[in-house]
Order: sequence, then C-alpha cells, then structure tokens
Amino acid sequence: MSIFVSLPTLSGRRHAAPGRIGLLLGGLIAWLVTAAPLRAAALEPTSRGNRPAVNLNPNISVVVDGIYYHEQGDEPVRHLLEELEGFGHVHGGDDHAHGHDHAHGFEEGFNLRHLELMFAADVDPYFKGWAIVAVEEHGAELEEAVIQTTGLPGGLQLKLGKFFSDFSRQNAMHAHEWNFVDLPLINQLLLGDHGLNEKGVQLSWLAPTPFFLTLGLEVLQGDNENLFAYVAEEEDPLPERDDPRVFLGWAKVAPLLRGAHAVQLGLFGARGVHQEAHLGPDGADDPGSHWLDGHQTLAGADIVYRYTPPTAYGHHWLTLEGGYLFREKDIELLAHNNPERAPLLGNSLISKQDGLYVQGTYGFLPRWRAGLRGEVVGLTNSDRKPDGATESHDPSYRASAMIDWTLTEFSRLRLQVNRGEYETHEGREAVTEGFVQAVFSLGAHGAHRF
Repeated sequence: MSIFVSLPTLSGRRHAAPGRIGLLLGGLIAWLVTAAPLRAAALEPTSRGNRPAVNLNPNISVVVDGIYYHEQGDEPVRHLLEELEGFGHVHGGDDHAHGHDHAHGFEEGFNLRHLELMFAADVDPYFKGWAIVAVEEHGAELEEAVIQTTGLPGGLQLKLGKFFSDFSRQNAMHAHEWNFVDLPLINQLLLGDHGLNEKGVQLSWLAPTPFFLTLGLEVLQGDNENLFAYVAEEEDPLPERDDPRVFLGWAKVAPLLRGAHAVQLGLFGARGVHQEAHLGPDGADDPGSHWLDGHQTLAGADIVYRYTPPTAYGHHWLTLEGGYLFREKDIELLAHNNPERAPLLGNSLISKQDGLYVQGTYGFLPRWRAGLRGEVVGLTNSDRKPDGATESHDPSYRASAMIDWTLTEFSRLRLQVNRGEYETHEGREAVTEGFVQAVFSLGAHGAHRF
C-alpha cells in the first residue's frame, strides 16, 4: 500500500538542491564501500567456493497489448484534445509547435499499442536492476532502465536511471496494468500518454511506523513533452537551462484496517522548467512566431480503497479510486516576431488548470470484472495573457464503462466504451469511443503494485 505527499520545499532554485543531493549520494556511496566486505562475506555460500549467492540470470518477459478501436463523432478525439480550451496547443487556428502528445492516437481498426520487453535480475547483494523496452510498429522506445539499492540502512532506498515517477499510482503503472484501456483524461492532457517518465534519481524513506508510511524525493532531467518541456535550440531565443530541471516530492501512507480492507492515500508536488516555441505557418520566421520560458508547478492527491475477501479469482473484489491534479504555468514572453508585440516582452502567461477522476471496478463473477469511471477537466481553467487579458473556459467531461475477463494471470480481454464532451475553441464537441483490448503476458512477470 502507498500514498503521495507534496513537499513544500520544492522551489525554482536549481543550484542549491543538486548540491544537497550530491552530499547525500556521497554519504550513501561511502556507506556502501565500507559495508560491502561484511555483506559479501555474510552472503557467500559455504559449499560453492567464493561465488556470491546471487542469481545473475535475468528474468525475461513479454507483454503484447493489442486494441481494436472505433470512434463516432464529427472530429477525431486526438484533434479535440489538441484543441481543448485551456489544455490544447492549438488556439484560434494558429499552428503552435511545442511537441504535445495529448491523445492516445489510436487508428480506426486494429492497433498494436506496443510489445513490452522486460529484463530483470539481481546485480549483486547490494543492487537489482531492470530494463523495459516498448516496441511499436514504427520503432522502439526505452521505457525504463533502473538500478535500485536493496540494503541501505535506516529504511532508505535509492533508484537511478530512467523510470516512471512514483508521484501517483496511475503514473507508476504500465499500460497493461491499468484498470481501463486508457489513462484518466487529466493525466493524458498534462503528462501525455507516457506519463512522467524521466531520467534521474529517486531517494525514498520507509518510516519505522506501525503503519505503512514512505516519503520520496525525485530529481529529474526535465524532458516531459507536455508539463516540463525543454525545447531550447541554438537558433531560437530560448535560454539554455541547467539540468536537472524538475524537482518532485511525494508521500504515501496506508492506515491499518481490519480484515480484507486496505486503503492508500497520497499527496505530491513538483516544480520544473517549462519552455514553449509557438511557430506560425511559415516556421520560425513567421510574424506570429513567439517563444516563452518559465516554470510549471504540479500538485495533487489520490486515494485508493480495496476490498479483497478470500474468494476465488477476484469474485466480489472491489476497488475504488480517485485522483486530482492541478497545474500552474508561469512562463515569460521572451521574443515575438511581430514588432507590435515588443512592449509585451518580459510579461508572463499564467495558466491554471485542473482535473479529477473517480473510478471503480467490481468482480461480479470469478475472473470477470465491471468498471465505471467519471472524469472532469477544467473545473479551474483560466489564462492571463502577457497583454493582461484574462480568459476562463468551461470544463470538459468524459464517462467510461468497461467489462473484462481475466482468463488466467497471463491473459485478459476487455471491452470499453467512452463518451466525452469536449470544450474546444470551436464549441462543445461530443465523441463516443469503443475499444476491444487483448493483453497477453509471456514469461516471468513480477506482481503488480497495490
């Protein structure tokens, strides 16, 4: 069980925090060096010479995630989400290019979301590691490449590499672990389909309390294409920023409950550099092209309740989950190709948006589940532009229903329907989506999170 908590010490200062992290890492490395001989000697077997008792053969698994998709509406969902008031990157018909990937982007008909390859093994008595590669039709992407400590003192744990941030339950899960085909809408809009998946370091602490309590700090490179975009190039006026560029804190707690009941609570917060390059139809030389630089702040909470009675194959199991995300964007207008906009240089665009979701699944028969999800984005949805003008936008809504059949722990079939009403600059648009999903796991695969 776990939760997520915001650390108020996260700030926009980029130089002091890395120094503190460096001192902490230096202390941990020193401990490893001094403790290594003792731990190695203790773990060596007596009957096989001096070879450490560590299995160096990696576990290998493959997950195949296939989806049949159909939608019905006047405009594709991927376009509507790009034009969503307050969230989208297309406003008033201008072409704004800064790398958003909001929509799931499924094509009509059959889709292979990806084939996931996972390699995991113990490195030695002090570290374990894993790597996950998502192979798609048009290429492959490294999702995770992680080294994690296994025996630091005082409940500490260090994780290095590229990984999904643990700031929320949804973000830390891979696509085949989701209870619905797609992510909650607010996660898609703010973080993209891949979530907050970054290179960096994570330090967590498991508190010595009678209930589960853990705190975490993450220092990340800052390459998320939506929330913490970094697009500076030599030929544009955006400044180069020192890395790492994102600082994030969370806490997770699981109060003690009796019997088959369990709950997870969470709070979190993050702050990082954000840049935007808005290019007109003629590229960087277009009169409408302009560039902004500043920061974004992310905060929120989530809660998960599970009831797991001792019944066969998930029968009568109940999971209820809700989450809330809020972001504030504060970015300064650095350059504009239109001379009439010169007086606005140095002024800021301040944008505030939020969203929440509530979902639940219930095992109505052994191996069979049904689920419902309701979502709203843009309860807070306002912009203050560099010229001082303010705008507020209406929220957008989506409802989902699904039913799935888990034949075994290695195969699952799912049917899902979404109905969304999206507020765009051209008015409110409604779209119905249908999904048929098949997920298959081959080989050794670790247990999923709470």
